[in-house]
Amino acid sequence: MTRDWLLDWVFPSLAHIPTTLPWWLAAKIGRERGAERRHLLRWLESRFAQIFPQASSSDHAHWARAHLDMLAQEMMDAMAFHRLGRPSGPSIDVAGLGHVQRLREQGQGFILVLNHFDRQLAAPVALAHQGIHTHVLTMPVLDNPELDGAHRRFLLRKVRGYAEVTGGNWRTTNEGLAPVLEGLRAGQGWVIWADAWQPGFKRLRRHPFLGGRLTLTTGIERMARFTNVPLLYAATYSGGSGRLRVAVEPLPPEPQLAIDAVVARLERDVRERPWAWWCWGQWDQMWSPPTEGGELA
Repeated sequence: MTRDWLLDWVFPSLAHIPTTLPWWLAAKIGRERGAERRHLLRWLESRFAQIFPQASSSDHAHWARAHLDMLAQEMMDAMAFHRLGRPSGPSIDVAGLGHVQRLREQGQGFILVLNHFDRQLAAPVALAHQGIHTHVLTMPVLDNPELDGAHRRFLLRKVRGYAEVTGGNWRTTNEGLAPVLEGLRAGQGWVIWADAWQPGFKRLRRHPFLGGRLTLTTGIERMARFTNVPLLYAATYSGGSGRLRVAVEPLPPEPQLAIDAVVARLERDVRERPWAWWCWGQWDQMWSPPTEGGELA
């Protein structure tokens, strides 16, 4: 079974099977084939052993498998956003919904900050089910010249399905930020990732993270100051193929302190669920170790 076959036929076809069986099957089928999967599992185990040496080798192996299972189930989410939180799909329990509802009642725009953690897009989908529609700003998705045709078609389905369910626009940073800033001032909610990463980012700030420093862009902080809108944080925690939990949290009013709180929450979550963070492949670019003297670099 080739990757093109998986992207063009298998995952889209699974989306038509009733109950939560498609998500269980997605983890069993996986995104990778044979040698590719074995290589990736070994690489992940090595990465986890490097960062969490106190854990056992069996833990590292379990986290590696869980990471690939999670990514496969997220691909299933992408083909069936309309079933998340519905009787025909995985359930979603939401805590902290009132924080968003109060802002909407006040006509206040806001930035909903996410990280690349677990099945992340369940959070805005869950809000949409409660009548809270948001827009999303991401790095360029379809402009990557390395994307093959099947992957591009899959991402197009994902973007369209997400927009249909959330009732908002999917905008990328290369399209310009003026509509985002105007929308925030007009009372819209925008979903933006704190841990989005590109090597070419210019305005950066470093945060304590897993014994070193995590370098992130300051884009969200600057947008919040410019528009004077509050920030909220949302994280998704999966419990098997059929259950999702979303936690929405308020953040400090000062944008820099708000992002500090987001990174601190991410660090706690990554320590508890190392397999659920997406960014291990960018670890060497984003993270820097402490100096020999023990101070953070």
